[in-house]
Amino acid sequence: MSSSLNVSRLAPSRLPKRTRERGPDLPVPAAFVDECRLALQMVGVPNISSVGITSSVRGEGRTILSIASALVFADYGVPTVLLDLDLERPCLASRLGIPDRPGLGELLDGEATLAEVLLPVANDLFLLPAGRLSTSAPRAMAEVASSDLLRNIQRQGRAIVADLPPLLGSSIGRPAACLFTDLLLVVRAGVVPAATVKEAVATLPEPPRVVLNGVHSRIPLWARRLAGV
Repeated sequence: MSSSLNVSRLAPSRLPKRTRERGPDLPVPAAFVDECRLALQMVGVPNISSVGITSSVRGEGRTILSIASALVFADYGVPTVLLDLDLERPCLASRLGIPDRPGLGELLDGEATLAEVLLPVANDLFLLPAGRLSTSAPRAMAEVASSDLLRNIQRQGRAIVADLPPLLGSSIGRPAACLFTDLLLVVRAGVVPAATVKEAVATLPEPPRVVLNGVHSRIPLWARRLAGV
């Protein structure tokens, strides 16, 4: 395991209150969004235009962190697209309480335009849901990788926060992660074994930034060793 892993954790913060309205109630506590803001600052994310958020396995808080991260970007006044790339088990639309189509599936099939699949969520925040796929998840992911989708979104001046499938136990985990130069790995502190995290990170060409999801947890010894801190 490389010692260059950049580790932060979600922990209580004293950040100033946001001055921008988020719009409708969203399934993320305001305190968690503020903690996410601090964690993203610590790992150097606010200055990038796209980030993929993954985990070693399911159940580590990857999706809620994706939503919170997108809210942080939007709160900074950056038009942001929350992209559901967990094509095997998409859930962002249901979490946000908005329609799940048209989405990525319809866009890939030419049944909808990019403008039609960017569904408004809140101020400066849009969801691009998975939609209904007419092909397998691996083939759809390959189509995304060979397309200009991400570049086209960025050309419109929008940031991208992508909810990716986990690296282990998913046939599209690694291909999805490889679409993003800036990658966050969510680790549920004190729950996921170090060996599992090492196995997941070993599938990637470069070590990702790590965010520990454990509001009341100290950074465990194994994570400090991985990060060289």
